[in-house]
Amino acid sequence: MLTGPRETSPSMKLLSDFDGVWTLPREEGRAHGQALDTALEAQVGEGERVEVREWVARARAAVRAQPVRYGWVSAGRISAFGDEDPFTEHGALLHYIHEQRAHDPLAARLAGAIEADGSTLDAFGGRCHVAGVQSVEARRGPGITPEAAGAGRTLLARGVDVVVVSNSGTEKLARWFQHASVPARVHPDHAPHELRLRGSARKFVLAPGAGEGLAVGSMRVDIARPDYERVLREERPDAVVGDVFSLDLALPLAFKRRDPAWRHVRLFWLVHPYTPERMKRELASLADGEVEPVEGGLAGVAQRLQG
Repeated sequence: MLTGPRETSPSMKLLSDFDGVWTLPREEGRAHGQALDTALEAQVGEGERVEVREWVARARAAVRAQPVRYGWVSAGRISAFGDEDPFTEHGALLHYIHEQRAHDPLAARLAGAIEADGSTLDAFGGRCHVAGVQSVEARRGPGITPEAAGAGRTLLARGVDVVVVSNSGTEKLARWFQHASVPARVHPDHAPHELRLRGSARKFVLAPGAGEGLAVGSMRVDIARPDYERVLREERPDAVVGDVFSLDLALPLAFKRRDPAWRHVRLFWLVHPYTPERMKRELASLADGEVEPVEGGLAGVAQRLQG
């Protein structure tokens, strides 16, 4: 039996993702993509870079056309589909390169050049992500939206215990919340009316092996996520909010379906302009009360919780 949410608690606990909940990461996603494309071109000589640029454009078109086939990969399986947020397409491009290397000479050359110094495609993509986000922060500053910051302060003032669990590093989270004047402490430090930050949560990491699928409409989402499962067991939230269903909400939904102690946990799925229509259709097929689509970002969640 999975450990479920606390039966009694002094306050409601909301477990929150970061990007897409506190931010609208469109600029960061574009910068991530630009950094990745530039880094791929740098794997070949100057005279071949136009050819690589054109190849990457075709590869991106193929990825966008098949977002369920290509995505952010962990343990050889898809952890998040290629269209779920402004970042996952870039992981899907690397997945495409890996799949094509067996019969596409240029894909093989790119993958081989990346791996020549002992790196991996995933680590290469991670460095491009960090570089892209840092370039946006240097130009614009941290990107927590005023609306999300206001909603966060409202939730804290009402006594909601808010825990931010993110794949982003804790140092980045602390810096961005400080910039937005939202009080926060780094886990395990805790204080009333302050966020608790759990960065580098590795929600994307899948366990080795065949995986475990969760049926969501016509999709199957892999929920063999040992690091995220450990956090969920430790935190035992009353509600979870995120924008990338596969990373943030699929595993809590599995708990909710299987364990009576999780039956009343509320799962809020934030719907943004970048949310794919196909995901809206898939989640619309779920039973009432399994997942609550919310427009209006974190402020919309605060209104639901108040109601």
